[in-house]
Amino acid sequence: MNTTQPIIREWKKCVPFLKPCYSVSNASSRETISILRENRVPMICDNPRQVSFVNDYSLVIEENRFGTNEYIARNMKDFGAAGSPRARAPSAPLWIHTTISSDGIELTREMFEYIWAHKLILNGIVFNTRNFADKNAAIPPSMYSYKIAFDYLFRNMITPFKKEYGIHTPCIMIDGRNHITRLEHLRELRYSAFDSEMSSTLKICKEHGIELRLIVDSLLDRSEAAGAVAAS
Repeated sequence: MNTTQPIIREWKKCVPFLKPCYSVSNASSRETISILRENRVPMICDNPRQVSFVNDYSLVIEENRFGTNEYIARNMKDFGAAGSPRARAPSAPLWIHTTISSDGIELTREMFEYIWAHKLILNGIVFNTRNFADKNAAIPPSMYSYKIAFDYLFRNMITPFKKEYGIHTPCIMIDGRNHITRLEHLRELRYSAFDSEMSSTLKICKEHGIELRLIVDSLLDRSEAAGAVAAS
């Protein structure tokens, strides 16, 4: 029995302000893909040629099967290298992948400057919290790291870059594929990053008109998630 549908229902109860996005892989079942399409869940595919039943064209984000492809730029090379998504679709909407670090600020600034100079469409910023883990990655980052990351993004990128380049960031997308893997993680994330007394993330996002998304994969793939749904 596919557990994707009840997980989506539980998701809407737990974190209704976070729009789910699904990371497609060879482990993804056709049934899961079908259910996600029915629920209009955006699907992310880093290398769609390896996933034959999704589509036969290159994409990073698929809003729906016949919709407009969007691309995630991870560095300046992604903006125009031969054979890159940008070279094939120069006017496609862009997402910028950043890291919560000084290097991330400077690289993101370069990409904002390129978007401003070439009048491109920015769909949003993507980040993860992998660099919050210990050096051996034995201890994963805490859910509170997302609160820290949001504060960092607004203070060092979203607010100042809007002032400098006049570019609004419409959406922030959390890459939680390796971290948000069980339903209880969604509850922990809500409390630590959005519901704590010190958190003003939701208020700030609402004031700035910024949508929030969360990328997952194993959360929707794992069969043991059914037990978590039943127990909740």
